[in-house]
Amino acid sequence: QDHLSGSNQLLEGGTMAIVKSEDKPMVEDPSSLSYAQMSQLKLYESELWKKACRNSAYLIKEIHYNTFAREWRCVWSEDDDKRSLTELQRVLEEVALPALRRVQGVLSVQRVVCGCNKEFKVISKLALDAFEDWSGMQFYPEEELVRRWHGIEGVSKIEVETYTLEPVFGPGK
Repeated sequence: QDHLSGSNQLLEGGTMAIVKSEDKPMVEDPSSLSYAQMSQLKLYESELWKKACRNSAYLIKEIHYNTFAREWRCVWSEDDDKRSLTELQRVLEEVALPALRRVQGVLSVQRVVCGCNKEFKVISKLALDAFEDWSGMQFYPEEELVRRWHGIEGVSKIEVETYTLEPVFGPGK
C-alpha cells in the first residue's frame, strides 16, 4: 500500500501526537479519486522522499505540516543612520548563525528585513523531531540573542514565536 505522509492523533487537551509517516496512508479510500487525481498522487508519492521530513502532523484534516519554524523578531529605528539595524545584523552574524549551524536538523535560516515597518526577523526552520530536540535546549541561542537585542539602542518590540512552515507552491513544494 502506498503511503504519503503521517498524521497526528488528537489527544485529550487538544495536543497532537506525531506519528511516523509510514503509519497512515494519505488517502483513506483511493477508489474515490479520479484518474487524474490518482496520477498526481502517485507522482507526488514517488518524489516525496526527496522533500518531506520523516514525521508529519495535521492541525486539521486539510492542513498538513512537517516542519516548525521559530521566529525571533523586533522593530529597529531609523535613528543614527539605522545604527540599530546594523547592530542587529552584527548580532545575527556573531551570535545566531554560528550557533544555529551547530543545531542538528536545521533545514534553513532566513533573515527578513522590512523597511516599511522597520522589522528585523530571523526564522529557523526544522523538521518536527529536530524541533522538539531544539526546544529541549531552550532554542539555543535564543536567550543570548534576545539579551543582546535588548542592549541595542533603538530596538523595540522584541518577540519570539513558533509556527508551522510548509511550502504550498514553488520549488520548495
